[in-house]
Amino acid sequence: MRTSIFFLCLTFLGTTFAEGEDVEKNCVDPPETGMCRAHFSRWNYDPKTGKCNEFVYGGCPGNGNRYDSEEECLDNCKGK
Repeated sequence: MRTSIFFLCLTFLGTTFAEGEDVEKNCVDPPETGMCRAHFSRWNYDPKTGKCNEFVYGGCPGNGNRYDSEEECLDNCKGK
């Protein structure tokens, strides 16, 4: 029983740290408008300036450095 709990905890911790790495990686990706022709207002983080910038997203596929609001962008990337 203790062994099962130990491995469950390790799995949880590994998943948590892996997600953090994805967020950090997403925050350094350049903005991608995507190949579709929609016109969605989105935000991306610029690690050089430490700010989030608004850009036009076409709808697909893009990358992970795309947020619905400036607040969401800063929450996910500022100081990471």
